[in-house]
Amino acid sequence: MGVYHQGGVIPAQIWIARSGEPQVTKVYWWKTYSPPVWLLNGKNEVTDTVDLMGMKPETMAQRVANGTACSNAELDKGGKMGEREITYLVAPRSATFLDAFLDPGGEERDFSLEEVWSYKHHLNLDDLDFGDDGVMPTLRRVVGRRGIAVWKVKKECRSDSKSF
Repeated sequence: MGVYHQGGVIPAQIWIARSGEPQVTKVYWWKTYSPPVWLLNGKNEVTDTVDLMGMKPETMAQRVANGTACSNAELDKGGKMGEREITYLVAPRSATFLDAFLDPGGEERDFSLEEVWSYKHHLNLDDLDFGDDGVMPTLRRVVGRRGIAVWKVKKECRSDSKSF
């Protein structure tokens, strides 16, 4: 278990450092250990690593929404495609709360998530909720949905004062 428990944190951080996305300005880590920022290999000077471990799901979603720049048409900076700030959310696949943001299905959300990287050799043993879910459903979720993923946070903003 030692290799799998939180085993994807280091590979995820290394992937972020090597991703080739110079506009990554913020990375939220939820339900994982906080990664060593020195692994960002210089990107730590421009990338803000935010530890949300232990934060309740609704509070985490609000924090991510408030800290993410708009990803649709050039609203704020008049910038060009590719110049916008990119925000990532890193979390275990067993965090079922995030499913609603992967495919909002018509329900309005503050943001949506697009998976950009994943690593299967990760177990989140800090998320065992036997009291609410029961033993077998919890084990099926944590083991069956093992892994960690990096999602790009996409936030569509509206502007009444600007026309597109």
